[in-house]
Amino acid sequence: MSSANELINEFFDCLSNLDTSVDRCVDLFADDGVFEFPYFSTLGMNTRFEGKEAVREVLNLIRSRFSSFTVSNISIYELKGGHGLFTEYHTDGFINDTDRVYAQDYVTHLLEEGGKIKLLREYLNVISTARMLFPNGLADVPAAASD
Repeated sequence: MSSANELINEFFDCLSNLDTSVDRCVDLFADDGVFEFPYFSTLGMNTRFEGKEAVREVLNLIRSRFSSFTVSNISIYELKGGHGLFTEYHTDGFINDTDRVYAQDYVTHLLEEGGKIKLLREYLNVISTARMLFPNGLADVPAAASD
């Protein structure tokens, strides 16, 4: 069984080489585990990926844009009882087939159950995401998504 701290560190290790670690990363999640991005709805994107196949789909989507990330400035705050934590961290990753670097700061909430990730909720700057990943930057954010 893995602790919440071990799980987040293994997740960070997976991010360092997504081209070869998606399966290993998916295995960190419980069968009904959830990977969430609460503010992605403002970009017109799904916010919740539940179950291993959905987690695999979102990780493959991320991998289609980035082959790896460098994770730095990690601060981990464990919850009382040891089954969860909050993490602050920074990533840098080259956007595939470009020389552009995607830099992002995250606050992540992880809940562990039975040695697996039950919930991984990532809060990030969606404006930065839209500017870097959408072909026309913020102009591609759907008007209805901001309501």
